[in-house]
Amino acid sequence: MKFDDTAYMTFRKIQLEEEKSPLLTKIEWNFYSKLSEFKKNPNNMTEKEIQNIEKIFVGICEIREKKIAQAALSKARGGKPDLKNMLDEEKKIFDSIVDIILQSRKRFFSEDQNVNSRKPYSTA
Repeated sequence: MKFDDTAYMTFRKIQLEEEKSPLLTKIEWNFYSKLSEFKKNPNNMTEKEIQNIEKIFVGICEIREKKIAQAALSKARGGKPDLKNMLDEEKKIFDSIVDIILQSRKRFFSEDQNVNSRKPYSTA
């Protein structure tokens, strides 16, 4: 992917649309492969240009990750989230989160388990 002002503005527009919308916006099916290609071959870009485009990519990914996690929680609670703009890579994340939530609930509410007798989770 060659970096130019048009590419920059395109990705910036995607970022702004993701920020405004509560749902996943429609992006190209190969968005993540473009990101990978950019990281492998930044093509005569200045360090500042590289940093700017990476910030935009990270921003887009973080917003979409949050929306995916929220949709997975909705699904696990019996909702029907709108998945129409979810890419294949994102669908795998979504399915994994739903599975983890449902498996956890099953363990938590199993008659053989006493959740209250477990030690609290520690990050230390």
